[in-house]
Amino acid sequence: MERPSDDAARTMLGLPMAYVLPATDVMISEARRIVETNLALARELGPLQLPSPIWERKGSRAGVRLVTLPAAFAQRYFTGGGALVLGKDRVRTLVAELMPWMAEDPAGAAVALEDTLEVWTTDGAPLRELESPYGGHYKLLSLMLADFARKADAGLDTLDWIASLGLPVEEFRDDDDPDADAILERMEARVDAMWATEDAWLEAAAPRP
Repeated sequence: MERPSDDAARTMLGLPMAYVLPATDVMISEARRIVETNLALARELGPLQLPSPIWERKGSRAGVRLVTLPAAFAQRYFTGGGALVLGKDRVRTLVAELMPWMAEDPAGAAVALEDTLEVWTTDGAPLRELESPYGGHYKLLSLMLADFARKADAGLDTLDWIASLGLPVEEFRDDDDPDADAILERMEARVDAMWATEDAWLEAAAPRP
């Protein structure tokens, strides 16, 4: 997508103007609660229906939409590699630590996360209210978690993911890691493979004439 205005990006990410994020340790705890709530809802719904893992506002509470996707997409968050990485404290901590980077550049965040938001969005799907009150950063936080889970399940590592967000991966790599250009090239190849796999899932599930 083309880079949107900051106002349009904030609307897409559900991020209020001049919103102040809570402390990192608070967001780490919230990330765990978001993941646990989403996984519990997926178990409740069963294998034939997937909830979107992205939280939105429904009045004063959080809500999620049901999505129409092939069952294979469950492994991008609710099972398989997606659920595995989301169960790790260090992953939720990293997501919380990167939230300020994304909130300070909402247009860049919108460009980086638009694809995952689109995957988990079914037009016209109603919002299902959750018990949790809604926080102004919950859509961005839950979207960041969903993006990490999706890409990790597709084979991207942490540096690949950071590069996919458009962040300066050079600031995160160790001396024995590949250089930034190599990480970027590897990330792009893995994202292309992810898209090809997901396109195949969609094609296999499409009704035959």
